[in-house]
Amino acid sequence: QQGRSSIQASEAAAATAMAVAFAAGLVLTEAVRSASAALTFATTRLASVAPSRGASASRISDVQTADAQGLRSSTLRRDSHRSTSVAGPVLAFAALASRAVGRRRDRRGLANKVGKRASGTSGDAAPVPSVGVVLLSGGVGKRMGAKIPKQYLKLLGLEIALHSLNIFLDMEEVSEIAIVVAKEWRHVFEDYLATRDVRPKIKYASGGAERQDSVFNGLEQITSELVAVHDIARPLVTAEEVRKVIADAAACGAALLAVKTKATVKQSKVGSEGEDLVASTLDRKVIWEAHTPQVIRADLLREGFKNATENKLEVTDDVSLVEQLGKPVKLTEGEYTNIKVTTPEDIQLAETILRSRGVKPVPE
Repeated sequence: QQGRSSIQASEAAAATAMAVAFAAGLVLTEAVRSASAALTFATTRLASVAPSRGASASRISDVQTADAQGLRSSTLRRDSHRSTSVAGPVLAFAALASRAVGRRRDRRGLANKVGKRASGTSGDAAPVPSVGVVLLSGGVGKRMGAKIPKQYLKLLGLEIALHSLNIFLDMEEVSEIAIVVAKEWRHVFEDYLATRDVRPKIKYASGGAERQDSVFNGLEQITSELVAVHDIARPLVTAEEVRKVIADAAACGAALLAVKTKATVKQSKVGSEGEDLVASTLDRKVIWEAHTPQVIRADLLREGFKNATENKLEVTDDVSLVEQLGKPVKLTEGEYTNIKVTTPEDIQLAETILRSRGVKPVPE
């Protein structure tokens, strides 16, 4: 189809060029004819007023000047009429052909924009609002069974938390980052940031009793229009995924990265003896697994927190606050590789994924 469109565009361009050349040739021909006629007329006129005995040279000069002016005016009027009558239709055809080429170009441009939007790129869309990131690094990670919080374990020689931080440090869309972290672990970030160039403004906040409390504390540090909340234990999210969910949130007000579940999901109920029984099998076609970042308009997130406080609501992710307001939340399809590192097996898997992306181990 692209090939056919290209051929049609080339044909239209060729037709335009031929039409313009033809018109130019006609105008040149008329100019030559006019010059020839002028020369003939001047010769004849001068012969007819040749000086006789008694005629003064000044009189002859006056006649020649008047005739020349009249001839030039007449010739210009005649040439103008001929050029308009002959070249006009041809040039009009050339203009039509040019407009046809322009329409094809416009259709191709629209198709490109649609393709870019479907693939997650912005094309020439309106600028994305300012983005602030809340990085949640206050968890303990009991399931990891380690002596330190899981986010400070290393992947290929670099802390999990710093892998996550790097993603946002390198994104031009991000203007500020609020790291929610216990004071005793803040040095991990401060020491690392001292070794590299940092463009976004870095802020710190303390963790809360529950996840939503930690998010609220981080939100207090954000002045941007959009807030991207990210679990620091998801170090494998890509910049492409982040840009997609930011764009969706800018358009919808709230969006989260998610993937369609591949497993069959059972809903349970408690049996007569306290055992877990199957209550129903959910339709996995409509089941999505929530990931982060979750991106929300800052004013909308603050409204969600106000509503949760007033109604004593508890949520386990950020867009749930928006859902409670009855506002729409966009599901932005992400990658299955955006895993949350929770168990020792996840460490091995995460390192395998990083190696597949060409990430080299950091020397100890």
